Order: sequence, then C-alpha cells, then structure tokens
Amino acid sequence: MKKFFFAILLISVAILLIACSRRPPEALISESAPDTQAVSAAPEDGAEARFTATLYFRYANSAMLRQETREITVAPNETREKALVSALLDGSREAGSRALFPEKTEVLSTQAQDGIIYVTFSEALYGRYADETKEPQESAMRRRLAMAALAATLTESGEYRAVQVLVRSEGNVGTSMRLKNSFFDEKEEGTAEPMTRVQAYLPTPGNIAAAVMRAWLQRDWNSLDLLITSRGSLSAAQLGERLGSAPVLIDYGTAEATVSPDGAKAVACVDMTLRRVDGSEYEKLSVPLALLREGGIWRVDVQRLLALMEANNE
Repeated sequence: MKKFFFAILLISVAILLIACSRRPPEALISESAPDTQAVSAAPEDGAEARFTATLYFRYANSAMLRQETREITVAPNETREKALVSALLDGSREAGSRALFPEKTEVLSTQAQDGIIYVTFSEALYGRYADETKEPQESAMRRRLAMAALAATLTESGEYRAVQVLVRSEGNVGTSMRLKNSFFDEKEEGTAEPMTRVQAYLPTPGNIAAAVMRAWLQRDWNSLDLLITSRGSLSAAQLGERLGSAPVLIDYGTAEATVSPDGAKAVACVDMTLRRVDGSEYEKLSVPLALLREGGIWRVDVQRLLALMEANNE
C-alpha cells in the first residue's frame, strides 16, 4: 500500500514540474524573483553558429532608421534573437553613430510565444545615455527610435509580429516587468504593450521621398543634406546657394516608390504645389523623383533633385 501511495506522489510531482516548466511568458511579466533562471527560446545547441541579418540603427540625428547588414555569431546555448539584441547593444559600425540604448544595458534573455518575442533587459535600460542632452524631445525620440530599431530588427524575418520588452530589476519583484512608459517620457504612466514595426521610422524609398519634400517645404537644408547623394564637384557653399534659390514649395504628396530588380534604385512620384515669383501658384503632378540606395538608406540623387527644383523655378 505504501508503494502505491509513493508511486502516486512521484507522478503528482512530475506533473507539477512539467506544468511549471511550461509557464507562458506572461508569467514573467508579473513575477520577477531574482533567483529565477533566465529563459531563452530555442537556443542553439553545440558549437557556435553564424548567420547574416539586417539590423536597424538611428540614421545620424534624424527621426529615421537605417539598415546595416551584419554577420551574427550565436554562442552555444544562446538564441538567435538574443544574439541579435546583443549586436544592437554593441552599436552601429558607422563612424559617428550614437548608442541606441543607455550605457551598460544588457540583454538577459529572450523567449517566444504566439508570434511575440519577449526580450528581458537589465535595469540599466532605465538609465541615461552617456551623451544625453537636456532636450526632452530629443531624449524621447532617441528612446522611441531605440525601441523601433529593436522591433524592426527582431521582426525582419517575419517570424514574429511584435516585441514585448521586459526589464528585470530589484525594484519590480512581485510587480510587472513590462517596460514602463516613463522610459519614453517621465510624465507617462503605465507599461508598454508589445511593439510592432513603426512604418514611419523605416528607411523605405517612399518615406525618404516624403522626408526630402518635407525638408524642401520647410527649407530645412541641413535635414535635406542627410538625404541626398554625394555632392560630387559641388562645394557646400555652391549647393547651399542653389538650394536657397529653389522655388517655394507650398504643398506636396508622395506615392509609394517602385524599386529596381537589383534593389539599388527606386523612383517615387510626387505631386507639388509651388509658388511663382509673382505670387501665383501652380501644380506639377506625378513628377518622378529618383533615389539611390547608399549605406543602408535611400538617398535622392542630388543632381536630379537640383534639376527638378530649377526646372520649376518659374
């Protein structure tokens, strides 16, 4: 009889262990016991592996991301997703790039469920950037672009539809581990929902064409300079003079661009409302705007843009 009860006890313990091992990621959101083992999804077994991936980083000081192709090394018993996030934390290889995430931020684990990848960071994520400015709008934009880059990188394969960011810290034991909205703005309350790709931040040819037209509309030549190809023989002063004489753009509209088969060129059609010297207005519809792919971002051919501007300077 004792053997029977002992066998029943063993079976019960086994069932309990199996149930605990299958806790969904949602459990990590509400619990954060410091002695729990970090959980990662589908780790690579055995020797290290390598794969090529597209990473996203902030483009200069703009409100857009740029792409960077990188050879990623996955350590034994590490997930591909964790290796990707580690590469983002390492930063861009482009000279002059600023860090995506606050200093000393670490990725602790990744876990996937139901099309969502759960990424757990260290508490340093809530810290300040080493070169952070005192401008609240810039700080908020930098943090939003960091999360947009994370979501774009981890959903690039199409395997996941969203990213849920969790933060493990001593202060959130027994409370939600979800990223606090105060990460973006100190005045915001609550926690962040799973993040999807933010199309407006992605370096698509259509987005770049719209950014170029917006810079022309605002006559913001510094922003425009980031979005055009090399000046060639034109000096900065010559380019500035020619841009300064561009006609006044009152309104514009852009259509999604078509991309060449080799992926190196694109054309976006733009509609423009311009103002003549005498003050009268006129329209130019479906004007083709040529773009070239350079350094992980689309740029407008500067000579074509100048020709477009000067042809409409009536």
